[in-house]
Amino acid sequence: MSNFIQCFSAFVACIGFSLIFRIHHQLRFILVSSLGGALGWLVFLLFDNFNNELVAYFIAMTIISLFSEIAARIFKAPVTIFLIIGCFPLVPGRGIYQTMLYCTQGNTSLFIDSFIHTIAISACLALAIMIVSTIFKVIKKFTKYPLKVNL
Repeated sequence: MSNFIQCFSAFVACIGFSLIFRIHHQLRFILVSSLGGALGWLVFLLFDNFNNELVAYFIAMTIISLFSEIAARIFKAPVTIFLIIGCFPLVPGRGIYQTMLYCTQGNTSLFIDSFIHTIAISACLALAIMIVSTIFKVIKKFTKYPLKVNL
């Protein structure tokens, strides 16, 4: 039940994020991209039980990127509409806050640990987006220009 509540909260947070920052596209885009954010958070919760948080972030962002690429093709809209709203629950805001808190308090060891951890999470998110985007671009290129073999 707790996972359901967290996923519903992620869904509502994505809707709120899109409205606060004036992402005024069609309502169906906002709902579908928010559904992608809730799906990504569910995947994160499922894989976070395996003792490696970075892998959970990577897999969740991969799912969100796949969802965004597919939704963009279904709705004939830019991928970024779905991706920006969908990745909102995974952004390491708490880690950034703690990093700055430790920096201002002068706690160097905790600052460095928190900074490295936050950068690692951000790198996992960026890597997942890059891999999925590249795969879809390669697939699009090879389906647009199929290889011709002369026999």
